[in-house]
Amino acid sequence: MLGLIKKDFLLIKANSKSMVIIFIVYLMLAFQGIFDVTFIVPLIGIMLFISTFSYDDFNNWNSYAVTLPNGRKNVVRAKYIASIILTAILGVAALTIGVGISYIKTNSINLDEIMSSLMGTILSSVIIISLLYPIVFKFGATNGRIILFAVVFGVAGIGALIAQFVDMTFIINMINGLDSYSLIAIPIISVILLVISYLISNRVYQHKEF
Repeated sequence: MLGLIKKDFLLIKANSKSMVIIFIVYLMLAFQGIFDVTFIVPLIGIMLFISTFSYDDFNNWNSYAVTLPNGRKNVVRAKYIASIILTAILGVAALTIGVGISYIKTNSINLDEIMSSLMGTILSSVIIISLLYPIVFKFGATNGRIILFAVVFGVAGIGALIAQFVDMTFIINMINGLDSYSLIAIPIISVILLVISYLISNRVYQHKEF
């Protein structure tokens, strides 16, 4: 399984050059206060990791991987473990950069605000992984992204429609009330989402034919 994880990180490294320009642009915008660097850094990492699915499909990697000992289980497990490692590394990088930008701009560090933003970004990344991976394992990288976008926009549309007729004040207040517990709640929620997603992906991949 370590070889599978290494393979994914090598693919990420090969594709990372295309993200450097994007990162520099968003870093400049972060200095201007237009974007929050803690938001873009982990999500760029997720974009990089999703690209490994495209490489796998293009090179018919899965047809070979399933012939390895415990190939099906290890392929799914490696994807999730590598994603978690990448998210953690980029989360630390985003926190460091965010602290640096805050100090340069204001000569002070608002660590609470930076950590709150980072926790929200990590949760967003986990939600993307949890939703996308089972879909990609089932339908492939290209179709998976299309289906995910359709689901996200569909849910957002339904949510906006419901908000027109239902008072959302209670839900908003409840979410704001949980903000002070984010350092505890977000890791717990993230673990639950990833475990459920992994179990679904594993089941899907076990029965998929290549």
